[in-house]
Amino acid sequence: MKLKDRKAIVIGAAQAIGNAIALAFFEEGADVALVGRHSNNLSEARRNLSNKGFEGLEVVADITDEAQVDKMVDTVIEEYGRIDILVNCAGHIGPTLPLQELKKSDWDAVMAVNLTGPYLCCKSVLKQMIKQGSGNIISLSGTAGKEGMPLRAALSAAKWGLRGLTQTIAREAGPYGIRANALLPGGVYSPRLQHVFEERALALNTTPEDVEQGFLDASALGRFASPEEVARACVFLASDDSSMITGESLNFSGGAIMH
Repeated sequence: MKLKDRKAIVIGAAQAIGNAIALAFFEEGADVALVGRHSNNLSEARRNLSNKGFEGLEVVADITDEAQVDKMVDTVIEEYGRIDILVNCAGHIGPTLPLQELKKSDWDAVMAVNLTGPYLCCKSVLKQMIKQGSGNIISLSGTAGKEGMPLRAALSAAKWGLRGLTQTIAREAGPYGIRANALLPGGVYSPRLQHVFEERALALNTTPEDVEQGFLDASALGRFASPEEVARACVFLASDDSSMITGESLNFSGGAIMH
């Protein structure tokens, strides 16, 4: 098992990708804490995982609230004794609008979940990882963090910022044996992706099918990833198989992004 006896936190575990990551980590031998904002969604996700044999901790926390983040981290340390892996997987895409029509409140909401939240989680977890002299942080950025995305100014800005945060952590915390990397998925089949197609179709006065085809045409492989494929990439980044990789932004878009 690649992650035997390691202690992991998966932020955004109630969503499809976070759920898949949590299960993959568990199957590779890790003890996993599921973290989400809404207790009902998180409990449902936990039940779905339990049907597949998953056993782990469930912690409700709003990652945009520093006090709640610190309490969540304390709970995991109390239960597991240490934190070896943090996965920042929570996301909020915001409205599909040109920048001049984007409300500041929407901008702030996107930044809070996609950038401030990971900052708070990293800040709190790093204290324990530095004390241990080891740790691994994986943040899901996305192709919006490599190329500007029309009608998604806030999301793209936040995801670029997340990559900068990741590289800074890699340099600051590397001497303590801590690695930090960003994974950049393109389209991943999930209810959220279908919502993206629908919202973008409304903004562009076209159909969701045409929007979907446009995304597929941009991919060299001509398909989207599954949550399970993203999870396997996270297992690689979390394991000793990637022991010399830090500060990187790993493209995971089927060739939609190649730089």
